[in-house]
Amino acid sequence: MVGIFAGLKWRLVTSRLRATSGATRIWMIIGFVVAAAAVGLLTVGLAALRAIPEAAQPVVVTLFVVQLVAWVLSPLVAFGVDETVDPARFALLPIRTQTLQRGLLVASLIGYLPLANMVILLGAAVAIGVPWSVFPVALVCAVVQLIICVVLSRAASTSMSSLMASRRGRDLGMAVGFGIFVLYMGFVALLNSGGDQTGMPAGASSLAAVLAWSPPGALASLPSLIASGELAKAALAALIAAATLALAWWWWSFALQRSLTTVPSTTAGSSPAGHAREGHAVAIGVRGTMQVVAGRDRLLVWRDPMRRMPWLMIGFLTIIYPFLVVQGKGAVFAVAFGALLVGAQAGNQYGVDGSGLWLHLQTISDRVRARGEVLGHAIAAIVPGTVVVLVAMAVQAVWRDDYDKVPAALGVCFAALLGAIAVACFVSAVLPYAMPQSRVSLFASSVPGQKGRTFGASLAVLGGGALIAAPAGVAAVLSVTVSPVWGWVALAVGLVVGALAVWLSSRLTADSYLERAPEIFAVVSAGDRV
Repeated sequence: MVGIFAGLKWRLVTSRLRATSGATRIWMIIGFVVAAAAVGLLTVGLAALRAIPEAAQPVVVTLFVVQLVAWVLSPLVAFGVDETVDPARFALLPIRTQTLQRGLLVASLIGYLPLANMVILLGAAVAIGVPWSVFPVALVCAVVQLIICVVLSRAASTSMSSLMASRRGRDLGMAVGFGIFVLYMGFVALLNSGGDQTGMPAGASSLAAVLAWSPPGALASLPSLIASGELAKAALAALIAAATLALAWWWWSFALQRSLTTVPSTTAGSSPAGHAREGHAVAIGVRGTMQVVAGRDRLLVWRDPMRRMPWLMIGFLTIIYPFLVVQGKGAVFAVAFGALLVGAQAGNQYGVDGSGLWLHLQTISDRVRARGEVLGHAIAAIVPGTVVVLVAMAVQAVWRDDYDKVPAALGVCFAALLGAIAVACFVSAVLPYAMPQSRVSLFASSVPGQKGRTFGASLAVLGGGALIAAPAGVAAVLSVTVSPVWGWVALAVGLVVGALAVWLSSRLTADSYLERAPEIFAVVSAGDRV
């Protein structure tokens, strides 16, 4: 039975490449090559740490802990990364729980992500396997680390599967995801704090010393403990790892049996009706349509955790990012990167509704209303985006005493924000992509076969927004090098160029949408099947 599971998973992994053809297959192969190169460089970098044992130990300890946390929490944040291990799919099969558990474990170890983890762990084993006599021990530790990651991940996702099918679960996932993002920013700041005689940041060394006796940290420390002759500590580390694996296996078995034999009682209900204010807008003309669409987008962002989460993360990133990348004056200009990300939230405005787009096709049938719809989506991103940019700019100006650079920085930020929104609207009609519409399964997180479209659209939005902000950027540079008066020129140029870009984009997007509506609907409706 385990072999059958492994064979089925292998066919699922390879069938995606066989099912593609032409340019899609070429882009997929290029993506695999780039990913393989990145994993290879990381692995070589880890292996090179073998020459610096005092640095290799804290790096690998931290890597093991971060890897385990990522495996466990990613299902709560992204609703799973592999729907083939959804326990609901096996409820009617006459398979014992232990057999199913072993089969799912082997199936979970087959795929691109587990393979990448195996290769990276091989480099980590080389780094901590000093001297070579303990390298076999390091290999065993790497294998046990991967198994613990998989087992704990499946145990957590199986336990939470019924909860995550409800709106409360989606709110929980959003909260966990935002918490992880905040912790990541704190982790980056910690790694950049100070330094010691080995070249390692002082914060990283202190953190690794604390994490060394966590289950993944114990596995990373085991080879060095054996090599130094500290057998009592080595035995304790091995016991911690073995106990963690045993408890994780038991938790998964209990959660799997409960999931297969219990009917979930949660529902996917939304907020009670009757609390929202009634709108008085009528979808007639540009203004009426714009008001209706903007109000709808605002309500959905407030009520849908999957739409609310990006705004929370980007708002936090826009405020914190300048502190991480700029030391001293000029941090106000770093807010422009957050402005680009805020503008990207107006992207894929036709794909977000899936097959529900047919309602728009029935009502938005002329260029006037089509333009109003585009402008409505743009306004729904401009209003909160402007607030985020202004708050981030105020924080940086006060903290860094950069008041003289505020006009120029605002010009660049507004140009980037409005430019990214303009490009995002246009790309929504030219290069739409499907978004997963299912909220039932914890394990549906992407639409197969459209990752190239998603990457291309995101790259076009960021690149196009930066290009539109270039004139304001030139004036901002002149404000620093020539005269502060150019800062006000940058502000005026940014606002004018950004507003013109949004206006032109609304016309071009509306025309493209009306001409390609059936093709757009065919692409985005694929999200209903995921």
